[in-house]
Amino acid sequence: MLKCTSVGVLLINVRKQGENERLTELREEETRSLLKTLSLEVVFSVTYTIKEINTSTFIGSGQAENALECIRAFEPEEIVINTFLSPRQEKNLENLFGIPVSDREAVILSIFFQNAHSREARLQIEKAEAEYLRPRLQNREANLSQQRGGVRGAKGEGERKIELERRLIDQKIRSLDREISEVQAIRETKRKERERNGIFSFALTGYTNAGKSTILNTLTKAGVLAEDKLFATLDTTTRALKLPNSQKVLLSDTVGFISDLPEVLIEAFSSTLEEALSADALIIVADASHPDSYGCLKKTKETLSDLGALDKVRLLVINKTDDIYDEIAYAALKREPYTIVETSMKEGKGIKELLDAMAAITDENYTDITVKDEIGSDIIGRLSRDGSIRTISYDEDSVTVTARIRKEMIQKYKRD
Repeated sequence: MLKCTSVGVLLINVRKQGENERLTELREEETRSLLKTLSLEVVFSVTYTIKEINTSTFIGSGQAENALECIRAFEPEEIVINTFLSPRQEKNLENLFGIPVSDREAVILSIFFQNAHSREARLQIEKAEAEYLRPRLQNREANLSQQRGGVRGAKGEGERKIELERRLIDQKIRSLDREISEVQAIRETKRKERERNGIFSFALTGYTNAGKSTILNTLTKAGVLAEDKLFATLDTTTRALKLPNSQKVLLSDTVGFISDLPEVLIEAFSSTLEEALSADALIIVADASHPDSYGCLKKTKETLSDLGALDKVRLLVINKTDDIYDEIAYAALKREPYTIVETSMKEGKGIKELLDAMAAITDENYTDITVKDEIGSDIIGRLSRDGSIRTISYDEDSVTVTARIRKEMIQKYKRD
């Protein structure tokens, strides 16, 4: 995909008849943020109410004529329609408008492609891009090597014949599947090794741009990119952290959630969340400065529920409390059935309270154990691997070790 710079965009928003206008406004704000992430400038935006979806162009003929007038007046280089278009609708609109047309799916796909850095994330996005392109081949006369401005960019090597192009894409998808499987196997091995070491793990989850990366940086000095852009983080970052109770834990930053995630990206999105699914406890980060902060929390909880991980949520961090947008939504957040911690990373508030809350969770899962064994045994090494040593004392023929370990591991030492 291309690196987008200085491209003027006409943004077309669509609203179903009877839909709440505020929801339409919030969807437009989110899409503008997505385009900002791609460094695209919205030169003009227009909203059309759709009574019935036109199977050929999605919007009605009169609305298409109005859009043509906007194109003549503002001379955008590309149109972005804030919905999902079929390949046929996209092509018909491009023929009608005479400039490239992209939908919400293409925008999010481009952001994922631009911001993915790890090998697995890039492989997943390349696969999603190929799956997005495949059904659009029959509607495109341009060969796959063509460079485009705007949201979509270079699509890779190809030839004009659609059959050959489709065959090449199918081969690419199969090859990517093999590479993805290899990378996932390596990551699974590393995850199981962490589990064997008995290290308690937390994962930060929440809507995109809620401040998860900033929290990770603040607590662990991780140096993760933290920008005021949607999907600034796609690759999971995990760092070690020592809590106030001296417990060592792992803390992971994960990709943010978003409404209406494109189908071709669901697999790629889910793979980046596997760290969250394998964590011992989840921390949801909610953005108090978002115009629909409670709606974002509901979307986050729905996604976690779909992934079978909602029961792992232990903390709700209400972040950016220095810039609360909606007091009613803020009050609703504080009524959620979790331990609540209010923070402002900008002002350095709530950091101690967050660390204390995390420590309290580990206290519920760890206990001290004292084991006496003969001198020369490997008890010290075993307890070091399974937990953290508190004290060691010796007498003539034995060693006594007190260590802090996870409660589920007590039986292991009782058996021994």
